[in-house]
Amino acid sequence: LKPCISAARVGLGAMASAKAAAMDAPLKKESFKITGDPRKADGAPNSHVKMTCSRSNFRAAGWKEEDFRKPIVTIAAPYSNSMPCNNQFRDLADIIGAEVEKLGGKAHFAFTPVISDGQTQGTQAMRYSLISREVITDCIEVMHEGYCADAIITLGGCDKSVPAALMPLARKNLIGLSLFGGAAQPGHLPSASAEAKEEVGTVLDPGKVMEAIGAYGKGLIDLEELHRIECVGLPGSGCCSAMFTACTMASVVEAVGMALPGTASHPAAAKDDPRSVTEQKRKDCAATAAALFVLLEKGLSTRDIITEKSLANAVSVVYAVGGSTNAVLHVLAIAYEAGISPEKFNIEDFHRIGQRVPLLANVSPHGRYHMNDLDRVGGIPVVMKELLDAGFLYGDCITVTGRTVAENLAETPNVAALKPPQDIIYPVSKPLSPAGNHIVVLRGNLAPDSAIVKLSGKQDVELIGPAKCYDDEDSAFTAIMAGEIQKGDVLIIRYEGPKGAPGMPEMLSPGSALVGSGLGKHVALVTDGRFSGASHGIMVGHVTPEAAAGGPIALVRNGDMVVVRPGARELSVQLSEEELESRRAAWPGPPERANVKGVLAKYAAQVQSAHVGAITS
Repeated sequence: LKPCISAARVGLGAMASAKAAAMDAPLKKESFKITGDPRKADGAPNSHVKMTCSRSNFRAAGWKEEDFRKPIVTIAAPYSNSMPCNNQFRDLADIIGAEVEKLGGKAHFAFTPVISDGQTQGTQAMRYSLISREVITDCIEVMHEGYCADAIITLGGCDKSVPAALMPLARKNLIGLSLFGGAAQPGHLPSASAEAKEEVGTVLDPGKVMEAIGAYGKGLIDLEELHRIECVGLPGSGCCSAMFTACTMASVVEAVGMALPGTASHPAAAKDDPRSVTEQKRKDCAATAAALFVLLEKGLSTRDIITEKSLANAVSVVYAVGGSTNAVLHVLAIAYEAGISPEKFNIEDFHRIGQRVPLLANVSPHGRYHMNDLDRVGGIPVVMKELLDAGFLYGDCITVTGRTVAENLAETPNVAALKPPQDIIYPVSKPLSPAGNHIVVLRGNLAPDSAIVKLSGKQDVELIGPAKCYDDEDSAFTAIMAGEIQKGDVLIIRYEGPKGAPGMPEMLSPGSALVGSGLGKHVALVTDGRFSGASHGIMVGHVTPEAAAGGPIALVRNGDMVVVRPGARELSVQLSEEELESRRAAWPGPPERANVKGVLAKYAAQVQSAHVGAITS
């Protein structure tokens, strides 16, 4: 009997200690629901007594008594060892976790799946790319909400994982922020000349590697040269080194206020050590953890930061840096998850905001530099300072620093103050290209809802030509490599939309084959699929309604004259409404896709149009 009495006294002592600790844990709020709230009566929901078994499980996982007094911080990392974009994320998560523990939090790791766009390009696996945005978002929500965590830090890397790292925070209005894993260093193809200096050669990125395939198909390079490019194009860890989708979305997350200033452009690895986490990135991890605790103390949550005005800031930055068309999909999805109605922010708002903003960043795929070069001159904060001074940003938007955009940029130089000579960022007064020459939303009888074209500074683009239609990406790529596409053609690739593919894969392979074979300026590619941020040329994507939904793109036949006229925002086919209606009545429906089961089938059943961001929630 004495041991029982002694144990009971210990239990009462522990209860009293827990109650006292609860009163001294102001940052721990949500997680009391799973660790038990000593301030509640025994029979109350989430009481200390009721959650005894929960704590027992935590103890079995290694938690100590003091851990139950700490705020639980989710560290969400889309990780795979098989891809360069996210293969450092286990290390980054550990670094962040250690920083969280130093600051008095309890780190809770949530590793999610992740798909590489670069590795899946041109394959059926690419169907899982956009789907992975939803899967990662849902996984992070499950792992955060399923453990009643108090706050969250997410890591973004390869394309879809960057918006997916933000969407659950917006969806559930969480306290947290995101950190970009960083861009890779660009590749370098040494000059074939024996006399050339070591630094002389061609700077490479994944887009250049893809275009080399088209150059080989056209006979412009041989197989040995193609192999050389393959081996040196991507030197190490990090996302695509140019302003493709990953770096575009990292810029968006920073511009919208959900990442610390400057972190979007910090490289993942150094030139002399292409695998290890850099010292700067370690500092980013520590600063991100510190910022999280400021957010907890202030009670500042995601929907306080993501607003119509901060989204407008993000769109302005997309246009200033010459960002990817995928930003349209992802920004619309982020707005939706943040509870901002389509009446307040939609694809037409994206277009309207962007048309005012000139192209400032001279970065690949439209320019000569890469993300590490942009970082060298100050990164996204310098771009934002230039835009703020010119009246293109809302300076009063609050950010994860706890300060406003204007306050964050107070000590940041504008372009004129940068040490000359530099031609990486241009001033608003003398831009790389004037406003209205980047992403344009098109409409017409071929795209009654919308379509997207990326001009990247090109002006006076117009093409009217005969359609050559293909019902999938593979057959179109085969036709390009076989020389069946000629100057002046309009290449139609359809049934590659969110429902049709399903998964809305990128058409980088056929697009790069066109560019690499010398047809990029002379052939328009029109699709209900997407394009990579690496894509350039006359590329029109996101055609809605998509072919699988019976959109007019399904009704086009070989030889029909298609009009691509961005200056007039027009995408049309020269057919009467009567002819289109006749063809619609005779349309047999979308072709059956092989092996559309499981996740693919679920996605096809749930996904909405690209016109609204291809959302599923």
